[in-house]
Amino acid sequence: MSETQTPQIAPETGAATSETEGGALGWRLIVLALAASSGLVTLWNLAAGERSEYYASIAVSMSKSFSNFFFGAIDPAGTISLDKIPGSYWASAIFVKLFGFSTWAVNAPNAIATVVVVLVIAFSIKNLYGPRAGLIAGFLVAGVPIAIAVARSNQPESMFVLMLALALWQALKAFKLTSRKHLIFAGAWVAAAFQMYMIVAWAVWPALILAWFFTEQKLGKKIVDLAIAGFTSLALSLLWIVIVSLTPATNRPYVGGTYANSPWEMVFGYNALGRFSSDGSADSSASYRSFTPPFGGEAGIDRLFNQQLSGQVSWLIPATVIAIIALFVLREKKATTIFLAGWFVTFAVMFSAVAGLHQFYVTAMVLPMVALIAMAIEASMRSGQKVWIATIVGVTALWSVFVGLSYAGYLDSLPLVQLALAIATLAALFAGYRFLKTPFARGLLTVGIIGSLTLTPAAWAVDTINNPSSINPAAGPASLQMGAMGGGKSGGKTPNFANLPGGMQPPVGMKLPNGMQPPSGLKLPSGMKLPTGGFGGFGGGKPMGGGSKAGADLIAYLQANRGDSKYLVAVFGAQTAAPIITATGESVLPIGGFDGSDPAPTLEAFKKMVASGEVKYVLSGGNDVKGGGMNGSKSGTSVSAEIQSWVTAQFIADTAYKGTGTLLVFSK
Repeated sequence: MSETQTPQIAPETGAATSETEGGALGWRLIVLALAASSGLVTLWNLAAGERSEYYASIAVSMSKSFSNFFFGAIDPAGTISLDKIPGSYWASAIFVKLFGFSTWAVNAPNAIATVVVVLVIAFSIKNLYGPRAGLIAGFLVAGVPIAIAVARSNQPESMFVLMLALALWQALKAFKLTSRKHLIFAGAWVAAAFQMYMIVAWAVWPALILAWFFTEQKLGKKIVDLAIAGFTSLALSLLWIVIVSLTPATNRPYVGGTYANSPWEMVFGYNALGRFSSDGSADSSASYRSFTPPFGGEAGIDRLFNQQLSGQVSWLIPATVIAIIALFVLREKKATTIFLAGWFVTFAVMFSAVAGLHQFYVTAMVLPMVALIAMAIEASMRSGQKVWIATIVGVTALWSVFVGLSYAGYLDSLPLVQLALAIATLAALFAGYRFLKTPFARGLLTVGIIGSLTLTPAAWAVDTINNPSSINPAAGPASLQMGAMGGGKSGGKTPNFANLPGGMQPPVGMKLPNGMQPPSGLKLPSGMKLPTGGFGGFGGGKPMGGGSKAGADLIAYLQANRGDSKYLVAVFGAQTAAPIITATGESVLPIGGFDGSDPAPTLEAFKKMVASGEVKYVLSGGNDVKGGGMNGSKSGTSVSAEIQSWVTAQFIADTAYKGTGTLLVFSK
């Protein structure tokens, strides 16, 4: 038996919610326009944007062979893998293979994935609650600032969010139809999300399990359904790890981020337990390394409202809480509501507690938020209890004023415009049946509701075109892209809402696309321009994160003098190797992996590489290691440091090289 269905006609407004309202064609055209606008924001001038050179080099390396592709090699020779399951990079590797290497090729998969997320969410909520709810959910998710910021980069998040959106789609169908099949499909998409971002994907399961016990069926069947779906999801999640574990170490790259060359350690130690501990010291006795990105401020109950995260995701948090209350009060689809509310709470607690994070991690909690808000608005409209819509719209508009104006000087008139729109929308909402009896009037009301919820954050999202960063993508003022680096507690301050700027100021700092003209008679706010560029172009781009473009003099010299060596050059750390790999597509030995801390290659293995002629040159500088890399070493003396000491003793400067940097050659 499926969940109780909600009546299709709102008793007070008479608003039809069936497929016939406005026509199926009209709904599809609006959704198509939404997808096109999302594509405009995410893809516009992407080729001239920025890329993480480290992740770009991984896409290049993975495109070289199936082994590199499957294991996630960070160098074309397949010596060391990245410190994650490589699922998030498979699409960019395919794009590099098909279109050749460029900033566009490595960034476009994220942009396209985000457009697909918008469509999946819109159709999922439409199928559950009708066209109006679907449109609201689609527009809400399209206007989340941090989702758009990361979509315009090659950081590993957007593909993960897409897999979660597909899991949500199947889970909602499972609850609607009380279907074991769709529950299994939902679990399978969670497993796909696991391949993209590992254990954080499993955080969806507690809410899914709890909610399934509230479906209308016998307890025994519920348990069997969950057991089958859960074990299927677990098996699919662990498939890559098992295959890597069973592959002889000599037939695959060394697993990055580990002491023991173990994918289990990499996934459940370094990328799970290691994210809740900031102890990465060289004398740590832990059996796994830790790494805590320093961009999200200090962990704590108020983290989602601090200066780094408030403008990224908090715009809709108060509305989400109100929506959950409304759905329970209105007794709307209990199992579905519990699932989405549980998902939201689980991720909010997790992101508040983890020791360190990038701002873009929180994108994963957006999906249940927009679904809950759209459901609550539709349920309120149908039931005639418009107070819930008024509360959601009013509180969100007021919160946008608090959040938006706390970033003084950045688009700080838009929150006041949003508040004015909310007031007008609420006035129309309470005008009564006569005003809302026509489809056109109801359409205007829906537009007003969407604008009242998204105007300011959507403007932040659009402005990410002008503030790209692939080190730490974040929307809003460029200073937010540096997060709390070097700040610790100071980086996690809550916005000072007690000292908001007085008066209405024109938006400052937002540039919109040059050549795009506003409607006739409409004057753009001060400082607002439209970005130059377009969708095409497979070249250009600015490297960022992991070094600048490699020097042409260095590359030319290495290619002319390498002889028969397997590696063009050896360097300390993959981030130093990255710009050389992207510039040449050739094998560069990244000693120590991501940050120089991986015990690969060992000193003995490196000596053999040198003796056999596989390594002729070593580039001095860059990520040289003095007793340990960024994440320390379990032994207290990193393997990279041992190799560096040996290189210092056995290599000499190549005096024939006249370019920048110091190039070392083995002194036989």
